[in-house]
Amino acid sequence: MTAPAPVVRVRRVEGAPVVAVRLQFRAGGREEPIPGQALLTGRMLTEGTRTRDWRRIAEQAESKGMVVQSSGTFESIGVSVDALAQDWELALEWAVELLLESAFPEDRCAWLARQTAAELESLSDQPDVKTIWGFYEQLYTPHPRSRPLHGSTASLLALTPGDCAEFHRRAAAHGILAPVAGVLDEDAVRDRFLRLLGRPENGADPYPGPAAPVGTGPRAYVTTDAEDQAHLYVGHLSVPRRHPDYTALELLAVILGSGAGLTGRIPARIRDREGLAYTAYAQTVAGSGLDPGRLLAYVGTSPATVEKAERGVVEEISRLVEEGIEDTELEESRAYLLGREPFRRETARQWADLLIEAEEYGIPLDDFEHRKGELESLDRPAVEAAARRHVHPDQLRVTVGLPEEAGAGS
Repeated sequence: MTAPAPVVRVRRVEGAPVVAVRLQFRAGGREEPIPGQALLTGRMLTEGTRTRDWRRIAEQAESKGMVVQSSGTFESIGVSVDALAQDWELALEWAVELLLESAFPEDRCAWLARQTAAELESLSDQPDVKTIWGFYEQLYTPHPRSRPLHGSTASLLALTPGDCAEFHRRAAAHGILAPVAGVLDEDAVRDRFLRLLGRPENGADPYPGPAAPVGTGPRAYVTTDAEDQAHLYVGHLSVPRRHPDYTALELLAVILGSGAGLTGRIPARIRDREGLAYTAYAQTVAGSGLDPGRLLAYVGTSPATVEKAERGVVEEISRLVEEGIEDTELEESRAYLLGREPFRRETARQWADLLIEAEEYGIPLDDFEHRKGELESLDRPAVEAAARRHVHPDQLRVTVGLPEEAGAGS
């Protein structure tokens, strides 16, 4: 098959004389055949190319004051290069070299696999992380989001340079996203980037899409190493990022308890009034992207009060659907979401990341007036209708992380 033509987005951003270059393949962990393959492949992109090894890449980046990074996520693998505006051409050239000419040297692959496995083991020692991994398994099985992006220690240590090269080769068939933002000449940057990327070539067929999430049972217990803490997650799947009800669910999330500076119903009840938690928050579209996100409520409490906290969370979620919301709640949540928008659009880095999201999900996220219009068009009946469509108290799944002596797994 022939790979799609690269999608290049360029935006001039006044301010500090810098440019932010992002370049990525539109394939990640959600399509990997081996757990951890996308993450390791993404991280390997800065470990050596056909003409430069990792040390030379690092030294030359430091000499130019550039920040060069690479990554793998559930939806993509790619590189980022942040540079002084005067070095924009070099930044584009390096980004293209790193993404398209990666060599995946064997010694760096083995070293990075061990480092990533150690990172995974460190994360698994954190009781809240271990518990939310159990929650993801409940919600997403057999979808890849049911497991950590890292995969497992065994799968990481078994990955080879050939596995990385194969994922990289087939990921290219999904096409390239290439946003650039900063103090620049938009036409000159766009023309140069397109020349560097060239015309799409025949390549491998893309990986098939992931299995649909089904989930497991309604309740799970996870044994943790905590001494006297319980971690409670309650929720179910919600909607992907491009769903038309996404913005209404964002407003509901603030009402339930996602907004900084606004208490929200769940933390107000569980933490402030009943004193059952040191931490409590809620979300309705956590992790929404190409795949459905999550309605999620979290409470950090004690083993002795976790059952009471769960009842309170379920009652507040049920009340949201049955009784609706108040006018003041709607206006406060709208003001909160509108108020934070300017702070998401200040730097070249932020704009480059926003352009990536806009292209990935097919939504004009870079257009503030579009965002403002979405939020201002929602009234109370519309938001309450979205709650009835997407919030289902009878479908809630519960994961509880408990110390072993408190009976986890019983």
